[in-house]
Amino acid sequence: MMKNKLSKVLIALPLCFITSCSASQNESMVVFKCHANEPTSIDVVITEAGGTYQLEQFNTAELKLANIGLVNDVRKLSYHRSLVTEHSIVFAHDDNEITVSDYYSEEFDTVTKEKSVTLQKNNSKKYWICDSTAISTLASIEDF
Repeated sequence: MMKNKLSKVLIALPLCFITSCSASQNESMVVFKCHANEPTSIDVVITEAGGTYQLEQFNTAELKLANIGLVNDVRKLSYHRSLVTEHSIVFAHDDNEITVSDYYSEEFDTVTKEKSVTLQKNNSKKYWICDSTAISTLASIEDF
């Protein structure tokens, strides 16, 4: 009887572990989050799940995107020169190109840390600097 219970536990334990591992792989993680009020209000959230990056939320007064199926192209870019590093993800959607950036500079004896969002639509650009609540892990993502 004791062997029977022990064998059930030994069989069930790996199944619980496998289930918990597969559940954690499907959970999305926020890699960039931004809110700004100037020049207009904007909220942006980018998530990663299973190696796929999604523009989960993009809300401005003129453009609201919540359906990730609308994004045509996603690229991760990095730029580095002495004392300056910038990591960006670019999302293309119809005539819109949305770029989120994490910029760090130590030039001119001044440390600058800036998270920003740029919306390019046709030939016009809008630029927002995120407030102090912004989150970014773009530096930890390899370019693709």
